[in-house]
Amino acid sequence: MTDTDRMSDLPAFPFPSDSLTPPAEYAERRTRCPLGQVRLPSGDPAVLLLTYRDVAAAMADTRLSHNLTGPDAPRMTAEPSFFQDPDILINKDGEDHLRIRRIVAGAFTPRRIERWKPVIEQVANELLDALEKAGPPADLVADYCFALPVRIICRLLGVPEQDALRFRVWSSAFAAGARMEPEERAAHIGAFFEYCAELIAVKRADPGEDLIDDLIAARDGADKLTEHELLTLATGLIAAGNETTATALSRFLVELLDDDRRLWQQLLDTPDLVPAAVDELLRFTGLSNSALLRLAVEDVELPSGTVRAGQAVAIPNNGAVRDPEAYPDPDTIRFDRDAPPTLIFGGGPHYCLGAHLAKAELTIGLALLLQRLPTLRMTGTRADLTFSGGEIVDSMISLPVAW
Repeated sequence: MTDTDRMSDLPAFPFPSDSLTPPAEYAERRTRCPLGQVRLPSGDPAVLLLTYRDVAAAMADTRLSHNLTGPDAPRMTAEPSFFQDPDILINKDGEDHLRIRRIVAGAFTPRRIERWKPVIEQVANELLDALEKAGPPADLVADYCFALPVRIICRLLGVPEQDALRFRVWSSAFAAGARMEPEERAAHIGAFFEYCAELIAVKRADPGEDLIDDLIAARDGADKLTEHELLTLATGLIAAGNETTATALSRFLVELLDDDRRLWQQLLDTPDLVPAAVDELLRFTGLSNSALLRLAVEDVELPSGTVRAGQAVAIPNNGAVRDPEAYPDPDTIRFDRDAPPTLIFGGGPHYCLGAHLAKAELTIGLALLLQRLPTLRMTGTRADLTFSGGEIVDSMISLPVAW
């Protein structure tokens, strides 16, 4: 039997499932073969991690490299993809990763995000004012879930807010958030890079006090971002600053407004539960049924066994979140859950830079929706919802609502 034949025998990943629910295979494989191999969409094999302990250990282990840019490295998706760019922060390891991360980390500390909360409230209220003025029905994805984080990241970076709508398709292409032909994805990524390059040129000629100005100063100062690192960092911050938060908030709302709005009413009755609800909904919903990859540069002992040097490891966004050993009764949403932290933002040296900003946007965005539109309801069922089918983030296309 050839290697190709053996590869074809591996189960294809992602497993079939509706976009809002983890595949049924996760629970079965978590018990039977927690380190079993799968075949990725690219055709490459990978070890699939599904227990909380394995995922937490893997995220903290620097022997599982983020650098997937080598010609023989495994791929999640077909090229082109930002995963093949060696200057993208997510592809950096060790000192090179820390050098770039130090440059931008100060903008996303909990103390700095506290200063941004009034801005988040202001933008959210402006969007809700517009919704109320236009009246129902509305598409909450376009008019709120996407609009809120993209306007915030524009203000943080110093990007003209009138350009925000252009970022939806570009970010989907950049973050593999929609199914596209390779040529189409390449065109969108190229346009995104071209836009950011022009923005950097304008900012360099007329400096301000925004985050992009700080990144330019680092490029031109002692910290030495290369020009391409500067470009990819700016582009990546814009993409990550809207795609994942918009997806999370829209998924939250489906769960809250489903089942006769039982959970929505619980939050209306007890608004103090909103922060706990955000944590629990992040755990429960995930971002997609896809996964992020790591490459073992040495043998790595995980709680369930050994990953061999040279093997790829696939970590699903929504795999460990339903592990009953970490989360008793994992398929139930409970706002009083006493559980370990969600791994949706990653862990170890690559813990998501924007986690504090994302949680602030989700908490404030949800709290204000409850206050301003308490009678909010979906006008269809969850079965009617459509999704982008993205290889990394599976974005909701629209969320029709009334109130």
